[in-house]
Formats: sequence, structure tokens, C-alpha cells
Amino acid sequence: MKVMKLQGWNITTWVAGMILLMLTIFFFLSGWSAETIKAGIDYTGRSSLFLFSIAFTASSVYSLWKTPFTTWTLRNRRYIGLSFAASHFIHLSLIVLISFLFPEPFLEDQSMGQWIFGGLGYIFVFLMALTSTDRAQQWMGMKHWKRLHLIGSHWLWTVFLLTYVEHTREDPKFYIPFLVYTLALLPLRLIKHTPTKAAHGAAP
Repeated sequence: MKVMKLQGWNITTWVAGMILLMLTIFFFLSGWSAETIKAGIDYTGRSSLFLFSIAFTASSVYSLWKTPFTTWTLRNRRYIGLSFAASHFIHLSLIVLISFLFPEPFLEDQSMGQWIFGGLGYIFVFLMALTSTDRAQQWMGMKHWKRLHLIGSHWLWTVFLLTYVEHTREDPKFYIPFLVYTLALLPLRLIKHTPTKAAHGAAP
């Protein structure tokens, strides 16, 4: 796979560039309107979910299936996480644009809870991206660094889950697969931390 030849910051640069390129082509072909911006928001929301899911489950998937791809994702999890941050801030840019250019009915459809809950999610994205360096780990100490990324990643998983619960109410046939995919991420992530029978002293 060509993508596996990418390493480190090249992954983040390539992903961000591809998302921006695809959006540029989409808006060029479809025009600039409230509907096309909403479509762009949906597309980047799904790209963010995909990138988040890889970073969120990388170590667990590697523990289950040691393949060249899972080895690559684990080795580059930091940069896949930063790619998620890039995708999600592009997503935020489109939300800001539609809020100013075509405020209604977009703003009317958003609840205060969505703004607060999602806003806290973006704070976590920013803090996690900002601390995705060896120097930040040393400065914070691994205990505090792990706590931030543990709380932040689970908060973001919850944001994605609630988002797709809401979308599924609007269009079940289209969004149920995304909801099921999001739900499956948490048990998959927790598999690595589930004690085995041998660990409890059970006979092998």
C-alpha cells in the first residue's frame, strides 16, 4: 500500500492536503451555497471519524492482529491523530463559515448543548494536538499526559456517538452504519485492557 510508505509528519501533510483538495474540487463543481457547505461539513465529519477511529484503536488492533498495516498505524498513531485534528479543524472552519454566511436555519437547528459539548471537544482536540510531542510529554509528565489524552479521546468518542445518534434519527438507513461503527470503537479499544482468564489464574 502506497499510504504505508508515508511516515511521520508526511502523513498529516498528505491527509490535510487531500481533504482540502477534495473540498476545493467539490465546491468548484457544486457551487458555494448553504447546502454544499453542509455537505462539506458532513464529509469532513466522516473523515474525522475515520482518522479518529484509527488513532483511538491502534494499540488494541495491533494487539489482536499484527500485520504490516497495524504495525504502521501503531508506529504513526501520533501523526494519524494529528491528521484527525487537521480534518476536524477544517470541519470547524466550515461550521464557522456557514454560521456567518448562511446562519439560518443552520444556527436555529443547533442546540446550546451541541455547542457546549462540541466546543469542549474542540478544546480537547487542540490540547491533545498541542501536546503530541515528546517534549510535551516530558514537560507534563507521563501521568498527566496520559490522563489528558485518555479523557480527551473518550470525550471525543462520546461526541461522535451522540452526533450519529442524532443523525440516525433524521436518516436511519444512511447513518445506522456510522452509528454502529462508532459504537464498536469503544469495546475494540478496551479489548487490550481486558484481563485474560490466565491472568485470573484460570486453567489455560
